[in-house]
Amino acid sequence: MHDSRRLRWAVNGARTFIVPTDAVAASLAEIDRTVRAAHFRPRAAAPTAHAARVYRRGSVVGDILIGGSGLSAITSRIGPLSAKGIAVVSVVERDAHARMIVSLVAGTHVGADFVDAVEDAVHTLVARGVPVEDEGWSRAVDVDRSLPAHPQRAAELGLL
Repeated sequence: MHDSRRLRWAVNGARTFIVPTDAVAASLAEIDRTVRAAHFRPRAAAPTAHAARVYRRGSVVGDILIGGSGLSAITSRIGPLSAKGIAVVSVVERDAHARMIVSLVAGTHVGADFVDAVEDAVHTLVARGVPVEDEGWSRAVDVDRSLPAHPQRAAELGLL
């Protein structure tokens, strides 16, 4: 498990938590709310096993202009013209529980906004009384390689 402060700037992070199966819809709705507030927008993607949601932020032009230029601190202010970021929400249901992984598979430059959004979603779920078994943060590359929340698998599935 990693410290979320380190994941804000250094690597693409992934947050894993377990909720009851009947709380999956509410969890996805909360993730959707917070990730959209961080300027990610839902991306229509072909249905993929375990990929419940795919979000994209920025554009190719924005990524070229901002990525590597030291201007990533202002990306939240310029919205769509910001560094590229792609987040994948993977849900694996087992028995009465579902393991949810919210992973930034591309876009280290938007890591701070992504981490804040996911932290907000988890805290809100807990505050609403959803029983959350939090497994914490890891690097996205440490997620199970067979899941679309892993960067290489996301690339193979055409989600990047």
